[in-house]
Amino acid sequence: MPVSTEKNFDKKFSLFREWLSTQDRFKGENLKIEPHESSIASGFSNETFVFSVKEKDYLKNLVLRLKPSGYQVFPDYNLKLQADIMNVLNKKGLPTPKVILYESDENIIGSEFYLMNYLEGEAPSDNPPYHMDPEGMMGKASPEERRKVWKEWLHYLINLHFLDFKELGLSELEEKYSNKDPLDMDIDYYQNFLEWGMEDEANELCENVISWLRLNKPKSFNKFTLCWGDSRPGNILYKNFKATALLDWEMAVFGDPLSDLAWGFAVDDSSSLGLNVEKLEGSMNAEEAIMEWEDKTKFSAENYNYYRILSLLKFSVIMIRVAKKLVFNEIIPLESDFYKNNHISNFLEKEFNKL
Repeated sequence: MPVSTEKNFDKKFSLFREWLSTQDRFKGENLKIEPHESSIASGFSNETFVFSVKEKDYLKNLVLRLKPSGYQVFPDYNLKLQADIMNVLNKKGLPTPKVILYESDENIIGSEFYLMNYLEGEAPSDNPPYHMDPEGMMGKASPEERRKVWKEWLHYLINLHFLDFKELGLSELEEKYSNKDPLDMDIDYYQNFLEWGMEDEANELCENVISWLRLNKPKSFNKFTLCWGDSRPGNILYKNFKATALLDWEMAVFGDPLSDLAWGFAVDDSSSLGLNVEKLEGSMNAEEAIMEWEDKTKFSAENYNYYRILSLLKFSVIMIRVAKKLVFNEIIPLESDFYKNNHISNFLEKEFNKL
């Protein structure tokens, strides 16, 4: 029987609360550590818990993030690298949360974790996709406000791509990609991810797409730099339609920044057009985003369609494990073929057949 993630998390948080009260910066007889009204947010990547630290007149909201328990979506999780990236970008002026501690010792609460500052804001809905969520942030927004959301995403994407990778001091990434082809590494990673996720079962569509990606690698690239990986409006918190936090850096890689632009629209298209849902009025389209991105970065979007297919391939591979996690947690039936027959993979097939 699958174990509830939330039950596991309650136990971990209880252990974490005991441990935190022993740390110098949080010691105090009157210290109170209580769940924040946002409470648990246990998604398909890292597990997250928002809580408040109170002592006399002192009040601070913090976020605890852990490696996932139970059935993992990704083959591996590098929390230390995520924490390093957010802190580096925070120092560069991007609105990423500041990580105040990272702990690698899994014996403390059963998994490694980090603690970061809580930033207020609301993110466009993923479930249901915000194009289908009339009661969500985007559904209630005006076309002009929705456009602001997209413009904020593009603004910070451009600012990220301006950064000189060598000046960021991310030695782990520098060493990982030293004298290697980042695109080959990306394709290899998702081929291995596919084989792991499918558990030796064939997936003809994804295998054919991977072969195509290898045979049609671009002959020219933009200057490689830090890429967000999961760059989209849904991974940004907004307050009054201004970005307050750039979140979820577990897919960050070193590569062509064009991949970030393509990913944002690949995810948005598959979660709207892939479901035969019309996009909300005010949403930015890829053509105008490409024009602004090229104009401001001076990079080329010549290979946009290639990275679009790569993005859809990645999303489809991730969806295999997401679907199998839903089966594991008894949310969908055991006999379901949703892991290989869903709107993401169907949209990939449709777009791939256009080539």
